Amino acid sequence: MNHCRFGLRCRPFRPIPDTDFYFPAASHEIAIRQLGQGVDDDEGLMLLTGDPGTGKTLIARKLLEEADENTRCVLLTNSHIARNGDLLQAILFDLGLPYQGLTEQVARLAVTESCLDYYREGGKTLIVVDEAHHLHGDLLEELRLLSNLEGKDGKAVQVLLVALPEIEKAIEKPSLMALRQRLTVKAKLEALDPNEGADYLRHYVQVAGGRPDRVFGEDVLDILTHAANGNPRVLNQAAHVAFSLADEMEQSIVDAEAAVEAVTRLGLDPAANEEALVAQNSESIRFAPVSPKSSIFEPAPSVSIVMREPSRTTIPFPPMIVPIEDGPPTFVYEGVPEQVDKGPDAPWAGPSDRVG
Repeated sequence: MNHCRFGLRCRPFRPIPDTDFYFPAASHEIAIRQLGQGVDDDEGLMLLTGDPGTGKTLIARKLLEEADENTRCVLLTNSHIARNGDLLQAILFDLGLPYQGLTEQVARLAVTESCLDYYREGGKTLIVVDEAHHLHGDLLEELRLLSNLEGKDGKAVQVLLVALPEIEKAIEKPSLMALRQRLTVKAKLEALDPNEGADYLRHYVQVAGGRPDRVFGEDVLDILTHAANGNPRVLNQAAHVAFSLADEMEQSIVDAEAAVEAVTRLGLDPAANEEALVAQNSESIRFAPVSPKSSIFEPAPSVSIVMREPSRTTIPFPPMIVPIEDGPPTFVYEGVPEQVDKGPDAPWAGPSDRVG
C-alpha cells in the first residue's frame, strides 16, 4: 500500500501490537490502572482477560513499558508448554541466563536464585505469561509458587496471566484453590462502543501522520465500526483492507464502496449490523407492509408507518397513517374485515369507529 497517497508516514493499521499506536479506550485504561496498582501493591498474582482481538497483548506490553526501572520484566509469548521444566527454562532464557541441559529442579533453583538476588539489589521480577489459558494446572501451580518468593519488604516475583475468559473455568478446579485465593487483581477488556470505534480509527490515522477528515469518506467510519462490532483487531483488519482497495483504485480517500468491499472480503456482515442499529434507534416507529385491501385509496402504497402512540379508549388498535397526495393523513385500522362496506355512504358502527 502506498502510504503517501493518503498523506501517511507509515502503515496505520498494523498486524502486530504497537504501543506507539495505543488508543486509550475506557476498559483499556481501567485495566492498565488496575494492573499498575497491583504491581505497586506487591500483588503476587494478577489476571487480565478479554475476548480474542480486544487488545490483551497490547495492554501487557504497555504495562511492561510503564514498569518501574527497578522492575525486571519477563514476557513469555508462547504458552504451549508441556512440562514445568520447559516453563522454567523459558524464564531463564528470557532473563538471559543459561537454560540448556538443565533438569527441572536445577532450572527451578536457578530461577529462584536469580530472582532473590535481584530482589536483594533492590528490584523485583515481573513475569507476564501471554495466552495463559493454554497452561495446564501443574504449570499454573508452578507460577503460583514462584509468586511466593518474597522478602520482608515485598514480593521478589510477581506474575501476570494474560488469557481468554475461559481460564476462569479452568482455575475453578479444587487443586487450584490456592491460586484462586491469591488472584486478587482481575482486569477484563471489553469491546469498543461505536463512538470509541470511530475515534480508534481516527486516532490510528493521526498517529500515522494523516488527517482523518481527508482520508475517510462519508459513512466509512460507520460501516467499519458496525461491521467489526467493537473488536480492535477486526477494526484494524477491515481498515487496512479498505485502504488497500482504495490504493488499488488510485484514490486518495477511502470511500464507502471500499469499506463495504473490505468487510465483505473479511466475511463480516454489515447488513446484519445495520439492521440491529436500526432496531436499536427506532423504538417508536416500525415499518409494516400494507395490503391493498386495507386501504380505501387507490393505488395503495407498498409501505406505511405504524406509529406507537399512547393507547386511547376510543381506538382499539394503533392507527396506521397512509399518506395521500390530496388531503390530510387518514387513519385506517389494521386487519379490517373484507366484508365491511368502506363506501362513502356506509353507516358507521359507532362513534369510536370514526377517526380523523
